[in-house]
Amino acid sequence: MSATASNILPPVTDKSMISDYKEAFRLLKHNPPEQRLEIHWPLSMYLQLQDAYSEQMLETNMSDNQTYPYLSYNSLTETVTVATVPNSIHEVAVYELNSEIIASANDYLSDHAPGLLDNILPLGSTTADDFDGDGGMTYVIDAESKVMIAIEVGISQSYKSLCDTKDMWINGHHVKVCVLVCLNELPRFKNPTTAYDNIEDVRTEIENMKQSMAEQMRGYKSMWAGKLNEAFIEIWRTGKNSPERYQLIESGVACPNLPTTLGLKISDLVPDEAWEAAGVRDREIRFHGARFVGKLVNAVLATATQRFVKFISFPRIECHQKEYLSL
Repeated sequence: MSATASNILPPVTDKSMISDYKEAFRLLKHNPPEQRLEIHWPLSMYLQLQDAYSEQMLETNMSDNQTYPYLSYNSLTETVTVATVPNSIHEVAVYELNSEIIASANDYLSDHAPGLLDNILPLGSTTADDFDGDGGMTYVIDAESKVMIAIEVGISQSYKSLCDTKDMWINGHHVKVCVLVCLNELPRFKNPTTAYDNIEDVRTEIENMKQSMAEQMRGYKSMWAGKLNEAFIEIWRTGKNSPERYQLIESGVACPNLPTTLGLKISDLVPDEAWEAAGVRDREIRFHGARFVGKLVNAVLATATQRFVKFISFPRIECHQKEYLSL
């Protein structure tokens, strides 16, 4: 550990808390792909970790604008979250949902309420420095913005963890809708413990890996990616204690009759008073379930390639070889 982390290690004697602190700082310092750590801590511990991370950024000239590693604190559950750079499966799920929503808004409101349409903007983890979600929609008017829909994607992440984040959005930020995308990769990916040695032609090695992987991936799995065993989407709304769930994949097989809508409506994108003032009829936002599943399956292939490339490209440090886990 660097002098930065060592010098401001929290003044506690609990071995578990010190271990969690060191692990959180390691993730923030090295940003190894596809890792997530959640710790139940008081605010004072989070602020100490945040200060250590800020000092580390200054020492290494890290940019304040970089999205990952991601550090946040949920005051409702007193949970610190550290997330490192995600994989293609995660990013594709966010992009496709954002694209479906904004496309439906453009198609309908461009004719019926263009004034509303101008104020609806998509959000993503890389589009705004002060947005803590994976994706979503915001409504902007008079230089102020309000998140209307928040999207959170979890890959082999505990359902409770996703629900805690959902509670933060609905109870803490008062969004209209929170969309949870739950994906389960089975088995959870872990890098091999044996490094590739003496690779003279990296491009040839990568092409050989892709060909071998393509032959294995007919069942969505290879040594570089687990099977996309389960996928479902939940729509949580303010004032409701249970979600609408849409199952997409079960036991590694796409469900029949995939949904064409998730119950989202154009009015979900606009504050109630602005929607009522516009005086237009509501309409459901479309969702191409079959296309969404197809994109996820292809994203598994892309993720497998990325994992392989990063594995053979990263310095041969022990933590890089043994501790990469899926988000």
